[in-house]
Amino acid sequence: MEALGITPTGIIAYIINFALLVILLQMFLYKPVKNALAQRQQRIAESLAAADRAAQEAAQQRAEFEKELAEARAAAQAEAKKAAEATEKMRQEILAAAEKEAEEIKARAREEAELEKQQAAADLQKQAAELALQITRKIVGEALDESTQSKLVQQFLSNLGDAS
Repeated sequence: MEALGITPTGIIAYIINFALLVILLQMFLYKPVKNALAQRQQRIAESLAAADRAAQEAAQQRAEFEKELAEARAAAQAEAKKAAEATEKMRQEILAAAEKEAEEIKARAREEAELEKQQAAADLQKQAAELALQITRKIVGEALDESTQSKLVQQFLSNLGDAS
């Protein structure tokens, strides 16, 4: 083997160099790289855990938001229903008040019509009495005194009232 350039001292030197190289690589390269990889793996695990926590918190916040939104919608619907009921109640009250006012106007109109009718009847009776007095004066002449004229007018009016 010496012909190939392999000597036992060279092999021992190569073995020592190789062992020394392995020891130095392990001390200065393998352990730091292994530590760096372990730290990176730990950071990745922590980041994944933080992402999971953030996703859970986001899901929880979304659920809370949806719950609050549903409550707000329900409250808005309840308020809208209350407003609609209040509006309907006001409409009914206004209609009732308008009907009552219309009835009052009709009643007043009837009363006024009745009063005008009575006043017209009284005016007619007065005119009829005056006409009867004038006719009586012309027929009988001026000979009737005031009391006789009043009796005749009263009698005529009572006869006229019985006829109607």
